[in-house]
Amino acid sequence: MMKEKCVVKVMKRVFFPLIMVVLVVTPCWGMSLREAIDIALKKSPILLQEKMRLKESREEKLASIRKNFGRLTLVGKYTHYNIPHTLSPIVPPVSPNITTSYDITSGGLMYEVLLFNGFSDLSSIKIARLGEELSRLRVGLSKQRLIFNIKSLYLKLLSLKAQKKAAISYRDALTELYKNVSQEVAVGKKAKIDLLKVSADLANASFVVKQIKGSITSLQSILGATIGVDKPVDAEEDTDPREVVTACANTDITHSYEYGISALKVKRAQEAIRKARSIYYPSLGVDVYVGDNYAKGDRKEIWQAEVTLKWLLFDFGVRKSEVRRSYIAKREAVISLRKTLLDLKSKIIEAREKIATAEKRLASLKEQERFLKEVREVERLKYEKGVSNMYDLLYAYARYQKAKSDYIGARYDLYIQRLYLNYLMAGER
Repeated sequence: MMKEKCVVKVMKRVFFPLIMVVLVVTPCWGMSLREAIDIALKKSPILLQEKMRLKESREEKLASIRKNFGRLTLVGKYTHYNIPHTLSPIVPPVSPNITTSYDITSGGLMYEVLLFNGFSDLSSIKIARLGEELSRLRVGLSKQRLIFNIKSLYLKLLSLKAQKKAAISYRDALTELYKNVSQEVAVGKKAKIDLLKVSADLANASFVVKQIKGSITSLQSILGATIGVDKPVDAEEDTDPREVVTACANTDITHSYEYGISALKVKRAQEAIRKARSIYYPSLGVDVYVGDNYAKGDRKEIWQAEVTLKWLLFDFGVRKSEVRRSYIAKREAVISLRKTLLDLKSKIIEAREKIATAEKRLASLKEQERFLKEVREVERLKYEKGVSNMYDLLYAYARYQKAKSDYIGARYDLYIQRLYLNYLMAGER
C-alpha cells in the first residue's frame, strides 16, 4: 500500500503539471501570407458582416422593384349588424326572395396596384440600386483593408523575428564573453568588477529577448483574430518581405473605393431629392376585389373594380420641409466627397514623405552598423590585450547591437510604408 501511494504521489507531481502546460499553451498556427489572406477572405467577421449587408441591400432593391407589380391579398371578414342586411346589393328587378341576415361572412381576393405616384417608385428603385452598389464598394474596401492589415501584421512579425535573432546573437555573445572573463578572473588576469559588468549587460540582453518574444506572441494573437481564427497565427520566417509589397500602380485616386463610396452617396442624395419632390404630384391606384358573401346557407358572388385618384393639396408645410431636408443632405454629401478627396491626397503626400525619410534612415543605419561592427572588433582586441577596460568593450557591444536592431526595424518599416502607399493608391489584393 505504501508503494502504491508513493507511485500515485509521483504521478501527480509529474503528470499534473505536464497536463496543465498542455492545456494552457495554445498551439500556434504557422501559415504563408497567401494562405492567411485566403482564410481571412472566408472567415473574417468584418468582411462577412459587410457581405451580409450587401445581401440585405440586394433584397431591398428586389423589394422596391417587385412593389410596383402590386399585391394580391386573401380577404376574409365576418360582420354582425344591429339590423338585417342583404347578402348582396339590391338591384332591379327587386326579387322578393332576397336573403337578409344580422351576420354576414365574406371571403375573396383583392388585387391592389399603384399606377402613378409622381415617379416616387422609380426613384425608390434607383436609390435601392445605388444602395446595393454602395454595399458592394464597402465590401471591396473592407477586403482591401483586411489584406493591408494582414500584410502589415505579417511584416511586423517578420521584423520582430529578425530582431529576436539579433538579440539572441547578442545575448550569446555576452554569454561567451562572460565565460571568458570568469576564467580570466579565476586565474587573476581580470578584476571581478569586469565580471559584474558583463553579468549586468547579460541580464539586460536576456530581458530584451523575452520582451521581443512577448511582443511576437501578442502579434500572433492579433493576426489570428484579424484572420478570423480562434488561435494564434505565426508568419513563416523564410518569407521574402519584398514579395509582400506589390508594385505601386499609378492609379487615379478617384478610382479608389473610398472616393467611389462618397461619390455614390452624392448620387443617392440627388435621387432622394427627386423622390421628395414627387409628393407634390397626384397618385393613381386601382383595386380589384372578387369574392363571395355567405349568410343563412346562401351565397352571392361579389366583384368590384375601383380607381382612386389622390392629390394632396395642403399639409401645413410637411412636404416643403421634406424637400429642404433632401437638399441639405445633398450638400452634406458633396462636402463629404470633397473632404474624402482632400484626405486621400494629404495621406498620399504624407506616405511619400515617410517613405523618403525611411529610405534615408535605412541608409544611415546601414552605415552605422558597418562602422560600429568594426569598432566592436577593435574594442574586443584592445580589451584582450589589456589596453582598454570592460566598460569600453560593453559600450561598443551595446552600440553595435542597437544599430543592428534599428537597421532591421527601419528596413521593415520601409516595407510597411510602401505597402500603405500602395493601399491608398491602388488597394491591396
